[in-house]
Amino acid sequence: MRLGTRSLLALAIALLVALPAYAAEPRPWLCRDKPVFSSASALDYQATARPGARWQIFFMQFEANGPHDGFSIVSSVDLPSHGTERDGTLPAGRYFVVPLYSRGGHWICPGYTRDDTATKHGAIAQLCYGQDDGECQVNLTLKESHSGGVEPVPRP
Repeated sequence: MRLGTRSLLALAIALLVALPAYAAEPRPWLCRDKPVFSSASALDYQATARPGARWQIFFMQFEANGPHDGFSIVSSVDLPSHGTERDGTLPAGRYFVVPLYSRGGHWICPGYTRDDTATKHGAIAQLCYGQDDGECQVNLTLKESHSGGVEPVPRP
């Protein structure tokens, strides 16, 4: 019986140690604002973040009965805090997009989202995100791709 108690205690300690690591994983499907965009052709994107917080953008698709309340992450882009632009191509499809920022080892949903698509000529989506109301710390522009072929987006 003593061996069983020790094994159970070791398992409990291992679970407690693992919980903070799991809590620090980004979970974009929990964010309430999920702007949606879609295209019958491939999409080019450009994303930038102002210097400051570390941001990561998640491109997700909805799948009935899929993981994470139906949202599957098909691609993610880490945005450096020094404002370097990231760009890439997504295959044709319907996407939900959510950026998260890191603070104190936790990933947090943006408090502010704005769609400026009407002001950007040729854009399928021109989105702005911030930690608080009125702040635009991340800009994401999506346009139809004019490149010939598209390589599949790797799953994270």
